[in-house]
Amino acid sequence: MDVLQFLPDLGVGFIGGFIIGWGVKVALKIVAALLALYILSLLYLAKLGVITINRDALLGLLGVMESSLVSFGGQIVGLIHSISLGAGFVAGFIMGFKKG
Repeated sequence: MDVLQFLPDLGVGFIGGFIIGWGVKVALKIVAALLALYILSLLYLAKLGVITINRDALLGLLGVMESSLVSFGGQIVGLIHSISLGAGFVAGFIMGFKKG
């Protein structure tokens, strides 16, 4: 079995992983900034007395979102393992995530 036949697959997987990793990191930065802006605006409006915040419900909502993200991450790991281009994809994803 010739190992060189797998090099194109690794290259394509690496490039795809790099692009997706970079995109995911940029998207996460945007989502984090918007979420922070939203929470700060809520705190500002609460300080002015315009609204009241049920802090227990807000923290419960954030906990539900965290558990959803963790379960989604577990599904993505299973999907990557089933792809034949997985090794190159993971390497490219890591590089793209670091650069993004």
